[in-house]
Amino acid sequence: MSGVVVTTRCQGCGACLLTCPERAIRPHGDPLLVLDELCTGCGECVEVCPVDAIEEITS
Repeated sequence: MSGVVVTTRCQGCGACLLTCPERAIRPHGDPLLVLDELCTGCGECVEVCPVDAIEEITS
């Protein structure tokens, strides 16, 4: 399984929300919520995060 996790470094700027082609990242608390069932692991959100708060995971 691959995907991403939003860490506590998240400042809530919303760049990842606008970038995610699957709309897998949702504004739900702090940090933002990633819907694993929608995330394809494309990494676009990782690239646009200005504070490196999103990390790719594989398992």
